[in-house]
Amino acid sequence: MDNKEIREYLISRNFQQKIDKLAQKYKDKKVMIYGASMAFDVIRENYDLSGLNIIGIADIRFSDGEQTDVYKDYNTYNSYTFLEQKPDAVLIGMLESEVAEYFFEDTLIPRFGDFKYEPLIKKSFFESLKELFAYQE
Repeated sequence: MDNKEIREYLISRNFQQKIDKLAQKYKDKKVMIYGASMAFDVIRENYDLSGLNIIGIADIRFSDGEQTDVYKDYNTYNSYTFLEQKPDAVLIGMLESEVAEYFFEDTLIPRFGDFKYEPLIKKSFFESLKELFAYQE
């Protein structure tokens, strides 16, 4: 998907309403975004995230220990160490949230213990199934 397709997809899903629900759910909680992706860039540029207390954004491309770096106005953290910031929740800012979830389960949970996470963009079962069959063709 390109930026335009992501934007159209989010519009069709009333995405601001999803963000507002997350803001209520995580009111007064520290939230870390995982994935400095094209999808997160579209979200950041087109939606109001001010209701979320976002303490930073983690991505594999960010260097460890260089917390003075900023991406889209957020402090940056490395994928392997961002949990040291002790976020109350991690919101996955990638379309392919399963990739992050596998990484969390295989690498981070054994190291840091369980933590709360969920995708920012949640696809329906039908959409996931459709992608699976399109991928196999």
